[in-house]
Amino acid sequence: MARILIVEDEDAVAGIVAYFLRKAGHTPTVAAEGATALREASARPDLILLDLGLPVLSGAEVLRRLKCTPETAQIPVIIVSGDPDAGALVRDSGAHAVAAILRKPVTFQELCDVVDAVLGAPARWAEGSDLGFRERRGQLLYRLITEGSNTLVRQVCLRLDAERTRPRDPRTVHTPSWRDLAGAGQREGLLSAGEAALLAGEPALLAGCH
Repeated sequence: MARILIVEDEDAVAGIVAYFLRKAGHTPTVAAEGATALREASARPDLILLDLGLPVLSGAEVLRRLKCTPETAQIPVIIVSGDPDAGALVRDSGAHAVAAILRKPVTFQELCDVVDAVLGAPARWAEGSDLGFRERRGQLLYRLITEGSNTLVRQVCLRLDAERTRPRDPRTVHTPSWRDLAGAGQREGLLSAGEAALLAGEPALLAGCH
């Protein structure tokens, strides 16, 4: 279905992720360090899963170079990292540089749902600019997908996926409401009461982002 570059220096982790992606019908390629990842990215895979704790060239630097290079800047990147400061490292690499951040350990369901949502997203979301919503709500959602728990990231991706008109897989997946997401974001300390109220309202999608 999609060509996915896995940038991960731990062979066992990379092997498990590649196995699950193949099981889901994707074609994975593995790069164990940054320089190799940048070379592989020049072939323009459909998606990059990027660990931040890489040897020699850090994942944050790989991300910065990907987004500074016209040929690779549009490739969506999902950070999959055990670094508790992943959100801060990503922000230092450039505003809104990633489609989502998942913290290790990641479940198969979390990974597949987020991968599917990002692959099916409009280009505006893949770029991480404002997730296809008005700017203020986009900023709040970006905070949730880069700082929230894996469960919250998955829920946001499922909600965004449901906003599009493309057919979904015939799986029975509970799609959280915007009110659900607002409450979860507030419980995790990521949204103030006012921000949660804003997110809970019906978002107005930008034209052309379906």
